[in-house]
Amino acid sequence: MIAALRYEWVRVATIRSTRFALVLCFLAIGLIAWAASAPTYHEFDQNGPVGDPTVEWWGAFTQPTLLTAIFAAIVASQNIGQEYRFGLIRLTLTAFPQRWSVLGAKLVSVVATGLVFAVVSYAASWIGVALRGYPTPPAVAAPGEPAILLRGAVFLVLWSLSAWALAGITRQTAIGIAVPVVSGFILEQILGGVLSERVPWLQDVLPWSNASRWFAEPLVAPEGIEQHFPPTGWQGLGIFSVWVVVLVVLEVVAFLRRDA
Repeated sequence: MIAALRYEWVRVATIRSTRFALVLCFLAIGLIAWAASAPTYHEFDQNGPVGDPTVEWWGAFTQPTLLTAIFAAIVASQNIGQEYRFGLIRLTLTAFPQRWSVLGAKLVSVVATGLVFAVVSYAASWIGVALRGYPTPPAVAAPGEPAILLRGAVFLVLWSLSAWALAGITRQTAIGIAVPVVSGFILEQILGGVLSERVPWLQDVLPWSNASRWFAEPLVAPEGIEQHFPPTGWQGLGIFSVWVVVLVVLEVVAFLRRDA
């Protein structure tokens, strides 16, 4: 297992395309976090903005995380899809005939990918708000709590695992990257909106759109009004985690039983 983990690290550190992708991802995350930390107005009247703009402090951390998930999916998908694409999986399994050790090392590296991207995103966000003069939440900032940062890290880990599993099942890196993004941010949003009245429970079971609401707080309908709201926060991540477990199990079975 240790040797397989070392191999994963060497592969990441030495393959030029992977290093290039990592550098681009980290730069993009930094730029996104800087843009998200830009001050905005919170009060308006009939003449326009009132008062001085200030930083949407917690939003500067949560908003970039959604886009960070796309970059995490790129790296996580390459973890296995790249080896199938270039035929390197045969060399890997020749060096490490015990597939369980290879699989365990890859799972550890994918989880680490999600955590590293979370740290990079949060660090870039904090640097952004600190340079704008708000190292801590200003008094006018929308309420938030540090636990939301933990949810963001869990979100990135689960998103990375889903991308990795899809890339492994299909042996296509592009599938692992595209399906979560297209489904979570486009297709599932359209389905949930169009069918919300006919099939209200649909939004409760869709995978990546539930995950993308990790930062939202639960909504409560006004008294006397029946209204259904989709899962948010930990509940949404819990539903997404079930889907991720299913995908990972399918990939584990496929990896252990299929020919290289």
